[in-house]
Amino acid sequence: MEVFIFIVLIVLITQFFDYRKSMAKLNAKVGEVNEGQVQRELDNVKQRLAVLERIVTDKNYDLNEELGKL
Repeated sequence: MEVFIFIVLIVLITQFFDYRKSMAKLNAKVGEVNEGQVQRELDNVKQRLAVLERIVTDKNYDLNEELGKL
């Protein structure tokens, strides 16, 4: 009976470490996906900021005229 309990204990410990390894791999993948999404969003915001800077610094841009068109 003691041998059976020992075998079950070894199997449970092995399963636990396999589970932890699987979770670590999954967390790494999620981190990569989130990092990619954050980088794309940052690039998008940078592009929008560049457009706004160009509008604000353009001497030919008449904000009042554009607002009047709206």
